This record gives sequence, structure tokens and C-alpha cells, in this order.
Amino acid sequence: MSEASAEQLLIESVQRGDERAWRDLISRYQGRLASFARRMLADRDEAEDLVQDTFIGLLRSLPTFDGSRSIETYLFAILRHKLHDHFRRQRGKRVSIDGLEANEADEIGVSESGPDDAAITRESLDAQRAALVGLLRDWVERCQIERRFQELVVVEMLVVLGMRNKEVAADLDLTETAIAGVKFRVVEQWRKRALALALPEFGEADLARESSIGRVWRDEGVSCLKRSTLGKYLLGALDEDWTRYVEFHADVAGCTRCRANLDDLREEERADAKWRDAFREKCFASSVGFLSKVEH
Repeated sequence: MSEASAEQLLIESVQRGDERAWRDLISRYQGRLASFARRMLADRDEAEDLVQDTFIGLLRSLPTFDGSRSIETYLFAILRHKLHDHFRRQRGKRVSIDGLEANEADEIGVSESGPDDAAITRESLDAQRAALVGLLRDWVERCQIERRFQELVVVEMLVVLGMRNKEVAADLDLTETAIAGVKFRVVEQWRKRALALALPEFGEADLARESSIGRVWRDEGVSCLKRSTLGKYLLGALDEDWTRYVEFHADVAGCTRCRANLDDLREEERADAKWRDAFREKCFASSVGFLSKVEH
């Protein structure tokens, strides 16, 4: 069974009010969420409180949960939103985490209430966004399968880091002409696929951090690595090309989600089983009351 299918079965069980499935879901994601929150907060207890709130947020939003979205992506989006609110209350100002402003929560589909008129009117936009995410993820996967890592790195530097052609060329020891060629090829590949999906046409300006594609790429973790791949990286079981790409994505592009997964995998090696079990039960106890309120 694929990871996506397993996730779908798990979320469907939770939607039916299955407490065992809910405990399993918490166990699966608690470590990586806690690692992410601890990177942002000095106080460990505050970080863990926000993770508990994140699981409650997932339960409250289950009636409108988009099954095409990965649970991990959705949980990290909720957690980032809660971190925004936490810092805003503490400092009384707008803050940005991973390039996402606090008042953009609705735009990324993070909602903890039931269906409303605004959600209904956004239905077509949500479908368009889902198609765009699928297009981008398919392209990333093809790059990885065909080992076009340099092309993928160039696009991440443009879209995620917001670098200019000249800067990318200097960092990768390439010519600006070579970078322009990559941009042209990528846009053409995306444009052809977009036409088939009835999406708006792409232009080279869309390969920029401030573009809508840049926002979607970051929000949805388009190039985030599978946890199994990160595990192989830690074991030294990846070849040189893959290893270099993982290090670029996590350390240079600074993917906080993948870094949180790496932290969690390292923590698993240290095997603090007592903390994991205790924290799982703490999250479960604080949220299980909301499970019975899920509209089945």
C-alpha cells in the first residue's frame, strides 16, 4: 500500500471516530511537529502545547478536510498558523514563518470551523490549487527519477530562495545563459501540462519567491523529501547525487519541515521512548473529546 493510501485510510478511520486510529495518527506525527515547534520556541513546554493545539485543530477541521492533501502538509500548516498567533500575541506584531504571513491562513486552506459561504465560493480555486500542486510535485518527482538534480536545485534557488539568475549562476559555477536555459525549459514543461489541466499559463516571472507558485511551493512542501529518503540519508545509504540534493534541500534551501523530520529521526535513534509515549497520551487526552464532535 502506498503512503498516500495509508494516510487516506487513517484519516477516514479518524473521521469515523476511531480512537485507536487517532492515537496512531498522533504517534506518527507528534515527533516531527514537536521538533519543528522547538526550532521556533525556546520553551519546550510552550512548543509541546502548540503541538497539542495543532492536533485539536486537525480534528476541528476534519469536516472540511481536503483528502487530496497530505496529513503532514496540513498539520505543519496548522502548526505554522498557531506559531504566528503565538508570536503575534507575545510581540504584538505580524511575523513570518517559512514566508507565510499570519493573515494568510485562510489562503492556504487552514480552517478550524465547519463549512461556510467563503469556503464554498473558494471551491473552484481550491481545485485549481490542487491541480497546480499535483503538476509541480509530478515535475519534482520526474526530476528525481531522471536524476535531473541540478535543474531541481536551480528552480528551488529561484522559487524558494528568491535568488536572481546572476546569483544562482555564481553559486553553481554556471553561466547566466545556462540558468536562463533551465528557466525556459521548465516553464515550457509546466505550460504544456497546465494547458491540459486548464490552468493559467506560466511565465518566467512565476519562477520567483514572491509569485503565487513560490507561495504554493513553500506552503505545500512541493519538493519535501519522503521520510524514508531522509532515513536512508542518515544511514548513509543514498548515493552521492541524492546525498548532495538532500543536503542542499535541508541546509541550503533551509526546508524547516525536512529539518524537523531529520531531527525527529535522530531523536528516534536516541530512543526516548518514555517521552514519546507520555507525549502521545498527553496529546490524545487533550484532543479525544473533540473526536466525538467530528461530523461523520
